[in-house]
Amino acid sequence: MTTVDTQEKLKEEAKAIQAKLETLIKEEDIKQRIARTVCIYAGMITETLLEYEEPDVVMEQAFHRIADLLRAEPAAGEDDRGLMPLAYDIDHDTELGRHLARGVAKKLPKGLDDVHEIAIALIIKDFPVWEEQGYGRDETLRLLIETVIMALTFEMATQDFCDLLIEEFIADGHSPAEGIVAIAAAAGYYMTAADMKMALPEDAELQITNVMVRESLRHETPGIKNWKTLAAANDAENHDIPEYLGKLRPQVEEFFELIGLENPLGRAVAVAKAVGRMVAVITVEDVGQIHPSIAKSLAKTGMILGARHRDEAPA
Repeated sequence: MTTVDTQEKLKEEAKAIQAKLETLIKEEDIKQRIARTVCIYAGMITETLLEYEEPDVVMEQAFHRIADLLRAEPAAGEDDRGLMPLAYDIDHDTELGRHLARGVAKKLPKGLDDVHEIAIALIIKDFPVWEEQGYGRDETLRLLIETVIMALTFEMATQDFCDLLIEEFIADGHSPAEGIVAIAAAAGYYMTAADMKMALPEDAELQITNVMVRESLRHETPGIKNWKTLAAANDAENHDIPEYLGKLRPQVEEFFELIGLENPLGRAVAVAKAVGRMVAVITVEDVGQIHPSIAKSLAKTGMILGARHRDEAPA
């Protein structure tokens, strides 16, 4: 394929992505449309970064390049316009972007490298348009940077917490079932901590559960997709939640501090993603087979039990 052919292919795929986004994003409110679109672009960029051994270095280079092309710097100070979505919404839309990136990469000669270029081209095209609609390049650039960082952090956290659970918690003698309950309890614990700090919406527990569900489905967990219909496991009294949290929380906290994830709800989402992936690992891979419905019920039980530890959650 010649250089000209490649450029035409990239333009064709860029147009196809924009058409796809028009079908995915139905919100009439311009602020919501911008935020969701930026999150999807952020997800596309995140997926391309994960190809590298040092994604943070490539990420910084991409940010500088985008800022130079836009002739803008990210806005400083607070998000007074309320552009930043809640962490579980960021996860939803950045994962859409990651999925989109993987699909498009299969059609392009350089795979995700070409997707990276398409994402940047779409950003450079859209940001000035949004500026004319009242949302400055500095605001949308900050949103892009923060959502890429959060999406990358979510993926790194998910991998790290699953490794922690398998290599230390389960390897230390706990059963895979206890492992699911333990990591789900941590998700519930951090959800409660977030609620104490920022007064979450009424459907926050459902949204955190949806984070788990989506992550498990992405990794091909079989069985029921609607976890709301599942009953909690009937052996809740057999699980020592304080002990589980005591073993997991110090290392989870250390990770959050090391990587700089301060967003309270973001912490809950990061752990919830690990729950979903562990459900997939334990039901799909040979780590200690558990029936999918049982694993999902254990996750639901663990989150409920962990969320009850309000008096121990950090203020």
